[in-house]
Amino acid sequence: MKFLKIFFFVATIVFSNTIFAQELEVKPPKNIGTVQVFNPSKNDNTPIIRLNSNETLLFLFDDLDAGYKRYNYKIEHRNADWSESGIFQSEFLVGINSDYVRTHKNSFNTYKRYTNYQIQFPNRDMNVKLGGNYLLKVFLNDENNPVFTKRFAVYEGNVDVGMSSSRFINPRVKDLNQKIQTVVSSGYQNFTETPDGAKLFIMKNNNWNEHITDLSPDFTRTNQLTYNNVDWTFEGGAEYNWFDTKNLDVPGLTTERNFRKDSVYHTVLRVDFPKYNLPYDDFGDVNGNFYIRSNRYGNEYLAASEADYTWVYFALDAFEDQNGLYVPYVVGAFNNWEISEASKLKFNKDSQLWENEYFLKQGYYNYQYVVVNTKTKRVEPSYVSGSFWQTENMYQGLFYYRPWGGRYDILMGYGEVNTRN
Repeated sequence: MKFLKIFFFVATIVFSNTIFAQELEVKPPKNIGTVQVFNPSKNDNTPIIRLNSNETLLFLFDDLDAGYKRYNYKIEHRNADWSESGIFQSEFLVGINSDYVRTHKNSFNTYKRYTNYQIQFPNRDMNVKLGGNYLLKVFLNDENNPVFTKRFAVYEGNVDVGMSSSRFINPRVKDLNQKIQTVVSSGYQNFTETPDGAKLFIMKNNNWNEHITDLSPDFTRTNQLTYNNVDWTFEGGAEYNWFDTKNLDVPGLTTERNFRKDSVYHTVLRVDFPKYNLPYDDFGDVNGNFYIRSNRYGNEYLAASEADYTWVYFALDAFEDQNGLYVPYVVGAFNNWEISEASKLKFNKDSQLWENEYFLKQGYYNYQYVVVNTKTKRVEPSYVSGSFWQTENMYQGLFYYRPWGGRYDILMGYGEVNTRN
């Protein structure tokens, strides 16, 4: 049950929009679209790379106002709990401490005009020399007033993080049905020197908000920590819903229709419905991720500046809000799993459906419906679609350690496991 408390606490922070959440996760304004962290080595949105390797991250975003603006960026070092570490830039940074976004391109042959910006990290002018959590800030003139922020991490790789998953059965809490076991090993680090210095953070499907942490290891050896407690348990959830807008001339399998109005595309998705009371439905997904694509061009990499935008209309039928007790939201990597007014579904008395719309770039998208309990303020991710132990998920383990006398947390190791492996 500790997972429930920890995850729901984090979700409540995002939902209540506290000062800390605002500082860490600055939501982009309406003119900024398709904020993306892309990991070329993994071909997905995994925001984690290894220190002193050939791995890079691409941070991409569009300015829907179109026309060039001088966007700047900088990075900040953070502790394991994302609090400010307070260390000097010279302690973690190599090169300059801020720069302007050098790669940009205006959209081409699109109804919606925009300018695409890209940041590669690390680059020839900026790198880091410490493993840890980092915050990317993008701003125009004032770094203390960022346009948006994105989280990422760099690990040193000097410890091994071995992970495995298994089915978990608890008739009292049936939604908690995927258990994660983790073994952290090191050839040189003595973990008994600073027992409280070790912190293991496990998140699900690249979603920083859905995680468990701050639990003690079950077995401690000089160079090895074993985490095998029943508290390391997640809701398996269900496979993500999906839609495909690569081709806006014809509807995809989950699309009702596409049309163009007022010089912009519109995509109406087929109506979804709750599946919590149905058997497990096994179909492929990309674990909440999204990919920008357009089939108009032979080279898919041109999609960053040549894919168009479309209004995507979501609709949920037969949803039981229990007289206002549960409020539904549509989330995924496309909106950073954000619980906000923008992601809330609203009831349409005419259609008798719960609806929402997002202005999204062409591509392949995963999404899911979650609810917030208005009494407990807790996010319940399985209320609409159910939770099944068979669901394919990726879990990622980040191991932090603060040596004796250390002033900040070091991300020493990273591991991951897929529940189908």
